[in-house]
Amino acid sequence: MKPRPRHRAAAALPPDGLPGLDLRWSRLVQAVAADGTTRTWHCLDSHGDPSSQPAGASPLGTLVCVHGNPTWSYLWRGLLAQAPAGWRVVAVDHLGMGYSERVDTPQRLTDRVHDLGAVLDALAVTGPVVTVAHDWGGAISLGWALAHLDRVAGIVLLNTAVSQPPGSPVPALIALASTPGVLTASCVTSPSFLRGTLRLAHPALAPQVRAGYLAPYRGADRREAIGDFVADIPLASDHPSRPALDAIAGGLGALADVPVLLLWGPRDPVFSDRYLRDLAARLPQAQVHRFEGAGHLVAEDRDIAAAVTSWLAADHPRDREPAADAGRALWAALDERASDPAPAIIELTGQRRTVSFAELDLLTRELAAGLVAIGVSPGDRVALLVPPGVDLAALVYACWRIGAVIVLADAGLGIRGMSRALRGAGPRFLIGVPRALAAARALRWPGTAIAVGTTRDMVGRSLGAQHTLAELLARGRTTPDLPPAPGPGAGGRSGSRRHT
Repeated sequence: MKPRPRHRAAAALPPDGLPGLDLRWSRLVQAVAADGTTRTWHCLDSHGDPSSQPAGASPLGTLVCVHGNPTWSYLWRGLLAQAPAGWRVVAVDHLGMGYSERVDTPQRLTDRVHDLGAVLDALAVTGPVVTVAHDWGGAISLGWALAHLDRVAGIVLLNTAVSQPPGSPVPALIALASTPGVLTASCVTSPSFLRGTLRLAHPALAPQVRAGYLAPYRGADRREAIGDFVADIPLASDHPSRPALDAIAGGLGALADVPVLLLWGPRDPVFSDRYLRDLAARLPQAQVHRFEGAGHLVAEDRDIAAAVTSWLAADHPRDREPAADAGRALWAALDERASDPAPAIIELTGQRRTVSFAELDLLTRELAAGLVAIGVSPGDRVALLVPPGVDLAALVYACWRIGAVIVLADAGLGIRGMSRALRGAGPRFLIGVPRALAAARALRWPGTAIAVGTTRDMVGRSLGAQHTLAELLARGRTTPDLPPAPGPGAGGRSGSRRHT
């Protein structure tokens, strides 16, 4: 079958009237593409209108938003409209996508990573930079981040992947769309792939918004890059983009000290929770926010701007105190009061229980040593399903003392929501009261179970608990020394993750 002729077309500005899109954000930017040719990209830039910026204004940093396939920078209009105070927001249409220039050669992953850097340089984006990316924009943004570690201040990822988890099948929608006979028909000659993606929104997109996504892709010659993107997914080991994607996945350890936020829609038939678990394992410092009921188009389904703004405010990526430093500061303050008999916690539920600072310090030390004795290491995720009180406080301090990552699942999600959240987090250890461990066993929540408030012989075994809090304390008392405290370099591997 004779291949279709390729088409070229100049970049353009979007038409007026697309819901939520302020045309003052639109810019056309020229830069040298990966092939050495000067090309033109369409971008959205919250600082696009110089007259709207106060004289001498200097942003705290730039949120660089990278879309995937088959969307365009329209995906980020909510984040531009609600730009966090002091931050510039830039969103780039990839070549062949949105309103950027149409080119007559397919683009590979390495091309798009290069091109993102070229456009940011043309826009004079220096740093600090927080990347925000969705779908295959995740790999592109991470490729740029690894090449520009001096500029990266934070990373936000939405329903994306950098690797196919071992033993798991390729998502059915991707496998079908990648089939040679289907690819061109569904992605290029017809808008089936595009329309199918838009149907993944929960709730359904308003007709006007759906029309906004379709607007730059009317006609087969405008959709060629959609097919190119699908064809560039390295499903086979000998795919031309496989080495580049493997290098990105294998290089994420270089981002260990960079704050990461994972915003996830669990109702995604493409990037399901197994990809979230894979990313969380590669980026153990990440905070995870799962939006119950949201799907692949999580930026449409939920208010991600509020989540990003809260994260920036709580964990300022430019002059932030690293998560481990924050945890270290707390348990260091506790160490300073190791001989203080003043009450630290008064537990009023059940039998009244008062613990002094001295007792809490000793309890924390023994628990930390006991946790290390059973294999808890820095960076391990530990789910705490324990009500507020002395035990929870001591466990939190002990995890911080080790450098473990605390996973807190919001009980407001309900059993089903918590089940999805914990499976997505993939904790290595799960510490809970009997009711929580009963649910964990029935629903097969991941993690080595540790029982609080019971003995393993009496109740713990029926709950699947391999250890109890009392056992950890006993083992900790026989350990002569505490484990080494996590140093400043462990900043990215501590803290806590809340799943909501």
